[in-house]
Amino acid sequence: MTDSKYFSTQRKGEIYELKAELNSDKRERKKEALKKVIASMTVGKDVSQLFPDVINCMQIDNLELKKLVYLYLMNYAKTQPEMAILAVNTFAKDCNDPSPLIRALAVRTMGCIRVEKITEHLCEPLRKCLKDEDPYVRKTAAVCVAKLYDINQQLVFDQGFLDLLKDLLSDSNPMVVANAVAALSEISEQSPQIQVFDLNGPTVNKLLTALNECSEWGQVFILDTIANYPPKDDKDAQSICERITPRLAHANSAVVLSTVKVLMKFLELIDPNSEFVQNLYRKLAPPLVTLLSTEPEIQYVALRNINLIVQKRSDILKNEMKVFFVKYNDPIYVKLEKLDIMIRLTNSNNIAQVLAELKEYATEVDVDFVRKAVRAIGRCAIKVEPAAERCVNTLIDLIQTKVNYVVQEAIVVIKDIFRKYPNKYESIIAILCENLDSLDEPEARASMIWIVGEYAERIDNADELLEGFLDGFKDENNQVQLQLLTAIVKLFLKKPTETQELVTKVLTLVTQETDNPDLRDRGYIYWRLLSTDPKAAKEVVLAEKPLISEETDLLEPTLLDELICHIGSLASVYHKPPNTFVEGRFIMKKKLPFRTGIHHEYEDITTMQTNQQQQQQQVVISSNVGSLIDDFDILGPMSNTSSTTMNTFEHTQQQTSSAIPNLLDDELSSILGLDSNVGGHQTPMMNTNTSLPINRLTTSTGNDLDDLFGDINLHTGPSSISFSSPNTLVLPKEIWVSAQKGKGLEISGTFARRNNQIVMEMDFTNKALQSMNDFALQLNRNSFGLTPLQPLQILNPLFPNQTIPIQLILNANGPIMKMDPLTNLQIAIKNNIDIFYFNCIVPIHILFVHNGEIDKMTFLQTWQDIPENNEIKYQLQNINNLSIDDLQNKLRLNNIHTITRTIIEQKEMLYQTIKLTNGIFILIELKITPGNRTIAFSLKTKVPDVANLIIQAYELILSSN
Repeated sequence: MTDSKYFSTQRKGEIYELKAELNSDKRERKKEALKKVIASMTVGKDVSQLFPDVINCMQIDNLELKKLVYLYLMNYAKTQPEMAILAVNTFAKDCNDPSPLIRALAVRTMGCIRVEKITEHLCEPLRKCLKDEDPYVRKTAAVCVAKLYDINQQLVFDQGFLDLLKDLLSDSNPMVVANAVAALSEISEQSPQIQVFDLNGPTVNKLLTALNECSEWGQVFILDTIANYPPKDDKDAQSICERITPRLAHANSAVVLSTVKVLMKFLELIDPNSEFVQNLYRKLAPPLVTLLSTEPEIQYVALRNINLIVQKRSDILKNEMKVFFVKYNDPIYVKLEKLDIMIRLTNSNNIAQVLAELKEYATEVDVDFVRKAVRAIGRCAIKVEPAAERCVNTLIDLIQTKVNYVVQEAIVVIKDIFRKYPNKYESIIAILCENLDSLDEPEARASMIWIVGEYAERIDNADELLEGFLDGFKDENNQVQLQLLTAIVKLFLKKPTETQELVTKVLTLVTQETDNPDLRDRGYIYWRLLSTDPKAAKEVVLAEKPLISEETDLLEPTLLDELICHIGSLASVYHKPPNTFVEGRFIMKKKLPFRTGIHHEYEDITTMQTNQQQQQQQVVISSNVGSLIDDFDILGPMSNTSSTTMNTFEHTQQQTSSAIPNLLDDELSSILGLDSNVGGHQTPMMNTNTSLPINRLTTSTGNDLDDLFGDINLHTGPSSISFSSPNTLVLPKEIWVSAQKGKGLEISGTFARRNNQIVMEMDFTNKALQSMNDFALQLNRNSFGLTPLQPLQILNPLFPNQTIPIQLILNANGPIMKMDPLTNLQIAIKNNIDIFYFNCIVPIHILFVHNGEIDKMTFLQTWQDIPENNEIKYQLQNINNLSIDDLQNKLRLNNIHTITRTIIEQKEMLYQTIKLTNGIFILIELKITPGNRTIAFSLKTKVPDVANLIIQAYELILSSN
């Protein structure tokens, strides 16, 4: 007979029978009674009055009975804390039991009993168990520390349990290591402001060693922890990737996704053009495909994660389109997700295959799936231009089927196709108009009304069609009403003599007979525009529409990066950051690492959210906006946001330099002010004016748009730049603004020093279908006061598929604001389509000036004046095995000046200086041993913030060809 008998209906008086049996001398009767008690407790019956009798059973040396007693204690200890104290002695005794199972059971139970008084007695047994000879006891004790931390954090710190837990990371048993990692991770999540354990190279190496031998959930914990480790360089990242790649073949999908998460994060640190990355892409595809052959629920989780991966790195699955084709027996939620990924992977090579599938899907019986399939055809047309005509023909074929919901979805997507390809497919409007009467959904009706209004001059009876919609105006959806109002105004502006009565009718309706404030206000705006300035109305209402984006449903990049860090968790399924659905806990925001260096991965979420919201603000330039920088200044507060730009400008002009913060620390002022006379050279004071640039240009025309960009100093004439020696280090151009982010405008660039001037070299490429003009550029306040020297002069439009080179000279006397990273530059570029914001990093060697030499005595005096704790030591590698003369010349070409060269103890000593554009001096000592490629490097400066950047510059210059 099974144990189900214990869950039978409780009889009257059974509690007294159980009490008697629990106090019986026979072990079997006690065991039966305990099972009945636990069964009653499980189904929700109150058996707390048996607490003393159950505690008396703890003395029995039977593992099965102890488990039952401990289960009872965990459940009722909170309600009877005074009685629970009676069990403490037994717990302490069991923690010293010869059996490791009983020792582990005792410490685990004590950790689960959330009673303060028992917690005090837990410390000593827990300390013993953390050092127990049996690994099973140690791994149980490790988890117990996390439970204790949840009850009493201070006690864990006071008793030194965190240090004991960290020691377990070096344990010989992989399961102990995994549990220690799990406990430390849990503690770290509860107290993100405290650095619980430092992830360094040796620690990560221990975790990777344990990874191969621990259980699947232990592997998940370890992989999640490794994902938080910032590798020292790309070689370190590659090494870790190689060691965890075998986990991709694991049978457990959670292990696979955790591995994918680590690889996706570390790929950010590796050169995307390297052979290693291509090989890794090939290894990543098969396990992701394998996840799609599991149960539907796991398939859905895998698909939601794959959706993120494809948005970030579509090349991984570019050859796996077929696995995302829908199967007849897939649940609808799987079908819809597969369809979404199919569109993201669609390109000119597989479009024919995809279109054939989508056309097949459009004949299915599931209405929701058919709608999605029809919309997908439209998205294909927008995404793959060469196949647009084929997609339009497919949509026409579907409209001919006269299936109502198919027709309506087709009209919605055709409207978007018209927006993407103006004056190309308007010949099908007649076919669309034939189906006007069958439209009953608001979105489809609004789309059709937009088409009629937009192309009213091509439709003979446009007024009749719109008037037909107007008859039931009051019953229409708000979306349809708004679209109808705009369409009739468009029609009037195109055919004023024929539609005056119609426009009067609709304006009267929306201004006098509607309760919708949006509709009423738009009606008043149109009425006043038409009555006061019809020409202006025409320019506003019939303005050229910007091209719609290829992918309108892509996640915002910063959100996508954050979700990549949560692959394999609920956030990656919801496609929402954890703070939006987890309440009651302080959550640290995660972000992907940067290739430019090593950054802390976590920041205070409140700060991050504030910065993110500010950075996402987009500005609509109008004639009364004074300067782009007013809206672009996202990292520092403006002096008075409510005052006008001119008032702000005049106010800041009157401020003294003492009221303005310096670039770095107060210590910097001693270099730039009191100690400005270094080595007989007068170091110029930094321009600390935080207002708009003083030299605002005024034009004779008084055009506000000229005023808007009057302070942008940009120059594009190649004749103005004389090139210096080809040995001066210039990094290759990288893409700063992708065509997707720039709505067709792609910007790639780099920085160079030409003829002792800082030059920003860029390529502007138009990948949209319309020409671009009215270009302007502005830099936000930055650490080194970089501003353009001359205004931008792109006289001719930038036509589709055209690329033009831009050379922009920068000076360093603009407004100052400390950035993070220090050499970060925030740029706004405006054209006739929109304003685009982006960041780029200025290599520090570009900021080295040519007049940075000082005499020997001044060098010695300055070196001695700088405190010893400001000295940074490092080991440089002479990768190209340069001779000392070649090394010296190579550094001199990049404005690193050798003050003197001498030999001490058979070692060549070079003493060098660097001066930055803002007057900061850096003193360097190089100790070179003949025949040894390692160079001992010492640096001193009064501004330690720049030290790491200087080291990076030396490494970059010495490793360049």
